[in-house]
Amino acid sequence: MGTTDGPRRERAVRAAVALIAGALALAALTLLAPSSPSYDPFAWVVWGRELMPGAGGGPFGLAGGPSWKPLPVLFTTPFALAGSAAPALWLLVARAGLLLALAGAFALGRRLGGVLAGALAALALLLLADLVSLAWRGASEPLLLAALLWATERHLAGRRTLAFTLGVAAALIRPEVAPFLGLYALWSWRGAGRPHRTALVAGLALVVLLWIGLPALAGDPLAASTTARNASTRTSAPSALRGDLGLTLASVWLLAAAAVALRPRAPAVRALALAALAWLALLATMAAAGYASPARYGLPAAALACVLAGAAVAALLARARERAGWRALALVALAALAVPAAARVARLDDQVREGTAVARSHRELRAALASAGGADLVRRCALGGWVAVNHTSGSALAWELHVGLDRVARTMRQPGLLVRAPRSAAAGAPPAVALERPVGAREVGRAGAWRVVAVSAPGAPLPPACGGRKASGPPRRIPNI
Repeated sequence: MGTTDGPRRERAVRAAVALIAGALALAALTLLAPSSPSYDPFAWVVWGRELMPGAGGGPFGLAGGPSWKPLPVLFTTPFALAGSAAPALWLLVARAGLLLALAGAFALGRRLGGVLAGALAALALLLLADLVSLAWRGASEPLLLAALLWATERHLAGRRTLAFTLGVAAALIRPEVAPFLGLYALWSWRGAGRPHRTALVAGLALVVLLWIGLPALAGDPLAASTTARNASTRTSAPSALRGDLGLTLASVWLLAAAAVALRPRAPAVRALALAALAWLALLATMAAAGYASPARYGLPAAALACVLAGAAVAALLARARERAGWRALALVALAALAVPAAARVARLDDQVREGTAVARSHRELRAALASAGGADLVRRCALGGWVAVNHTSGSALAWELHVGLDRVARTMRQPGLLVRAPRSAAAGAPPAVALERPVGAREVGRAGAWRVVAVSAPGAPLPPACGGRKASGPPRRIPNI
């Protein structure tokens, strides 16, 4: 054993390095297309700048931002040293995460049912609803799937410490992973050596520290839970479950269930099926408890279903070679996958266009700031609390202005600068105007769909930090476009 472990481990390390390097290289090529993070990823980049000493980000604060996620910020904090390149570096990691997730689906499917099972698992994963769009815009879900799929594959390969480490990475993206990680730690504790037990304790401690300890620096150790229970984002448990099941094709779910019947003596197949059901049940329970549960939270269960579906098709084809009666069933299964899958393949470019629309909106926002007197002037106004912007563009504006997320509002409640664009998926809803008295307005900058409007009392100047301009014309209502 001692004579073979060393070379085998070296080969595994070389393969892992080559895989990660290849994923990063391919992801780098995608940055040649218009690219920009969306709302949550830009917030992680802002937090990274605030946590990195000397990066010019100001004090660390979670107010005004999305739910806290530790793992992305572990990347964006050192990326802050790269200055304006930090958003692109995070996009590089997120898009490489999608490629690693596809490789993980293939590796896990191949382990369960051979090369065909792996290829079908990877294809089904690629066709999960909005997964390409999420990766293009820098969301964390592709990395989550990569960590979970490779953790499962490494566990089946007998590499429990590495599997647990990847599970820790997944738990630092979604807290729902933590209960599963804790159960795995308890299961693997018995009979484990000192190094593995040390890794278990350190990993669990790290999850608690980064989910609770870092937010405590900003004054709210339970910030992630508080934000996730926002009343405006709540859904019922049935609605959450319908969204989760809609992530992949109905035929994939049916084949995933069939995999258990086709492979009754495969404990790994049963375990993956139970894990997928447990994940869906957990999300439904959390939705019933008042936590936000958008469909993308169900991606881990859908990814496991993709792997099981690939294994089911491979098992059907294997039986078809042995028994003529199974051939028709195998052909039906392949058709049930291929026909709807073709429609989803045709829509993949739509997901990329969604991402490029975000990049175009951000580019126009930057140009609008320049035409309004420059980011420095708008920044001074924002520091005084006098800037409002479209909802999903707040983190991008905070990044451009080098201010905290709480310095850009979603509702204008006092005179200042209104930075707005028509409602769209890329820019979000425009800011509301809730001033107590009639106002005057003057456009001071524009680019593309974006307008920068100076809003103040009629005939009165804006706050000095906002340039001190006077609003022109009679009092008029600012329309919420």
